[in-house]
Amino acid sequence: MPKRTKPDHILSKLITEFEEQGQILHKDHWEEKSYIRLIQHYEKQCQLDKALEVTGLALRLYQYKPDFFLIKAKLLLSLQKPQAAISVLDQAYAFSPFDHEISLLKAKAFALSQQFDESIKIIYDLKCTFSKSDLTELLLVEAFIYETMKDFNKMFDTLKEALTLNPNNHEALEQIWVSVEFSKKYDESVKLHQEIIDKNPYSYLAWYNLGHAYSCLGEYEKAVEALEYSFLINSHFEQGYLDCAELCLQVNMYEKALRCYQEANEMFGPDAELIVYIAECLIKLNRHKEAKLKLQKAIYHDPYNEEIFYYLGECYMAEESWKKAIKAYLEAIDLDDQREEFHAGIALAYEKIGNLRKAETHYRKSANCGLEQSRYWCLFISFLLKNKLFEKAEKTLLRADKYSFGADLLYCRTAFYLLTDSRENGLATLEEALLENSSEHTLLFNLIPELKEDREVISMIRYFSLEENKN
Repeated sequence: MPKRTKPDHILSKLITEFEEQGQILHKDHWEEKSYIRLIQHYEKQCQLDKALEVTGLALRLYQYKPDFFLIKAKLLLSLQKPQAAISVLDQAYAFSPFDHEISLLKAKAFALSQQFDESIKIIYDLKCTFSKSDLTELLLVEAFIYETMKDFNKMFDTLKEALTLNPNNHEALEQIWVSVEFSKKYDESVKLHQEIIDKNPYSYLAWYNLGHAYSCLGEYEKAVEALEYSFLINSHFEQGYLDCAELCLQVNMYEKALRCYQEANEMFGPDAELIVYIAECLIKLNRHKEAKLKLQKAIYHDPYNEEIFYYLGECYMAEESWKKAIKAYLEAIDLDDQREEFHAGIALAYEKIGNLRKAETHYRKSANCGLEQSRYWCLFISFLLKNKLFEKAEKTLLRADKYSFGADLLYCRTAFYLLTDSRENGLATLEEALLENSSEHTLLFNLIPELKEDREVISMIRYFSLEENKN
């Protein structure tokens, strides 16, 4: 049975007094900790302006306490008001000139004000006074400055130093992936996190970062294994489940992706978005009936989730229930009409029922929504070629070339030339397509099935396929 939260009557009374009267009337229960509790409440609620207002009231009574100045400065930094924060920190410094936290916050404020020389100077001056045990805190601020400067190489080096001093520092482990992603120091990240794991095999964030580094290096099996360890160690680490599942989905490990999403849904759900991911995995595994049942239930939890209707349409397409698919796709498009895959789905459904006018409209919309993705241009051009709309196909090929490139488009152009009696151009373009990606040549046979009997075309495909296999 879930543990019930005990009502906090004192906090409720403080909130009521502040919000209804805007001032402190009952001094007997308004102590220093009362202000702090109320500030923390508004911070949790992301009502930073109210937290700042309470801090201002506290400073009227406790004007010589640096703590409230520090709280106010942090709130101002969160509100992206660094100059105001610097002014407050100057006041705090007058009361407590040896408090390092004041200087560190000031370094952050200068960085946010783009006064990088000032912020770096503070850090270098403090390094002379910090003990080795306290140095990690300073290095985290230094890394923040480099991040603000967009110097991700130095950010990585600084966080690496922090983790060398303290391999279990949670904040450093959380922040370092940003620096790795932008500096592309994937190999260094692998080495660093392996060293951290050697010291602490149960560091779930180290496994998580290691997984992402492996993924960027194309070592997907190692990446999946590392990401899996992150949530096996910390079963409440939701991002670990999601990232592992997403990677599995990308590299066609659908069964494992499904298990990850199911475990995440059991742990953190029920969640409509997770149900959508589960359904996507089931569709990839050709388990359309199961996917459809889950999606139909998910509609009741989130009737405005366009992905639910899209995947429901995909399930109906697999069943060849074209009209039901169209209805589902239309629901998805009503919620978001800028998704290329939604238009591509409904275009095919309209094509199946012989409504070629609507099919053409949605194929065109699909290509226009996904301008840089050759796949959607290819679908549109293929439709035009199949229906002998050669003039439109030629214009669409020219338009596609302005925005996208891919072997699939080259095969479409090959088909266009061959269908319009320009064999010489067709074979020249086929050679270009085969050099780009010979494995996609089946697209050409889908458009012109009789080419399977064309000796010259077959000979070219065999030659380039053998060359690709050699490499």
